[in-house]
Amino acid sequence: MTQANINEQAKKGDSKAITSLLNRSLQTYGIIAEAVLQDNCLQVWLKSNQVPDQTTSVAFIRFVMTKLGASVIKTVKVYAWQGSEDLPCWDAEFSLDNLDNQQEELKQLASSGNVEAIAKILNTAFNKQNIKPAKISIKDNCLQILLESPQTPNQSLSTAILRKELVRLKIQSIKTVKVYGRELQQEIPTWFQEFSVGVGKLTPIIPTKTAPQNPEFLATLRTFKFDSVVPFKDALSGQLYSSNIVRLLLFFGLFPLAISLIARSSGLGAIAFILGIYYSSIWGVVLYDLLKPPAFSWGSTLKCSFFTAFIGIPILLFFQKVPPFTLLYKAIDQEALIGQLIGFVLGVGVLEEACKALPVYLFLLRPGKLQDPFTSAFYGAMSGLGFAVAEGVQYSYRYALSLATGQSDFGFYVLINTIRFVSLPLYHAIWAGIFGYFIGLAAINPSRKGSILFIGLTISAVLHGSYNTFSSGLLGFGILGFSILLFVTYLNRSQQIVSEMEKAELLVRAGSVKF
Repeated sequence: MTQANINEQAKKGDSKAITSLLNRSLQTYGIIAEAVLQDNCLQVWLKSNQVPDQTTSVAFIRFVMTKLGASVIKTVKVYAWQGSEDLPCWDAEFSLDNLDNQQEELKQLASSGNVEAIAKILNTAFNKQNIKPAKISIKDNCLQILLESPQTPNQSLSTAILRKELVRLKIQSIKTVKVYGRELQQEIPTWFQEFSVGVGKLTPIIPTKTAPQNPEFLATLRTFKFDSVVPFKDALSGQLYSSNIVRLLLFFGLFPLAISLIARSSGLGAIAFILGIYYSSIWGVVLYDLLKPPAFSWGSTLKCSFFTAFIGIPILLFFQKVPPFTLLYKAIDQEALIGQLIGFVLGVGVLEEACKALPVYLFLLRPGKLQDPFTSAFYGAMSGLGFAVAEGVQYSYRYALSLATGQSDFGFYVLINTIRFVSLPLYHAIWAGIFGYFIGLAAINPSRKGSILFIGLTISAVLHGSYNTFSSGLLGFGILGFSILLFVTYLNRSQQIVSEMEKAELLVRAGSVKF
């Protein structure tokens, strides 16, 4: 289940989803939470080897529940256990309708060093000035804050507001504060101020002036020839660009910057599509080097990728509305794990893997162009990358909406986009590459083509659907690792498998074996 689905279920009062939200942050402090909702009262059990701090724990839970905004939750009861004790070491109860208590709990949570609580308080403090704390982080006892506004934030006013709020919070874990101010759409801050945190005050740190440069050092620099230390003629020579390595370095190094120059006014969808192609191209190079397909062509590569992105996915969306796939997709939202697994494997897994295999079948297998499984595995993987790019564009809108509505923070937004555009394209390519490999085996063993295609679809669909079912836990992590290892194993054993297929096909043609 994705994070967006977890948030949605938690708002409805789903105990498992609420438990998942609480553990996402509490487990880093060695605390395990379990939540149960009964009669509009959420009961939360906290377990830890050490006694959980009551003030901080209650403040955090209140903060999460207030931010969640679940209308079915009116009161919250918190119980804390240490180790294997039979009785709780403390308990607390609060109502989500009491605004004054919420503000006090938020202040206590911020005083303990919680970044989200600090951000919420500072957002309120700067709101009237049309200044937004864009980024807030704590590292090595240093609080770093980036302030943004349509015009450069006034340094004196901004630092005065900030000092007032931080002195009021008395955050014990913070020793220094660094503040940056910049105008919206600008990358480099216009001004910077650093403070040292004392007892009830913030003292500005004034940087010391650097010593004048040594004249002898400048004289030494003049002894070097410019074209010796900067061989620009060699760097600009045409011979250098004949290397594929140099071309790849230039492409992957300059592509995002080039996009930033020409796509500033483009919409989210266009930018997400272009970046998806960029990240998928990286995996394309890796997979090409791994497979080294004997029958490579740019035309087939582009046809497989773009067919899936622009034709295969609309076909997929159509079949999602056709029985029995409509029922299988509904099973995904069930609470029962078995129902989810069946829906993800037989619904999502089968449809999406068949969608990715369709161009390999139409353009390569059906016309009889395939001669080896390495080539079909490569083009299957390229189709998978095309699928991942198109899917990433769709999900980018969801993630942007989640960020804009406050359902996710900046850290999670960056993480989930990285996973969607960097990691998941590889796994879509791997699953499609496995099915593509079996399509290649079917090409050299046509007498058993139907059975081979069925086995290939089954393996890729099971891996895909199983990962979707268990993606939020370690089991999902293991399924991804096993998918990669299985794909590589097929490639390593390819000579043996192909030899067995060819022998079986010769026997069938000779009439010695009947299938």
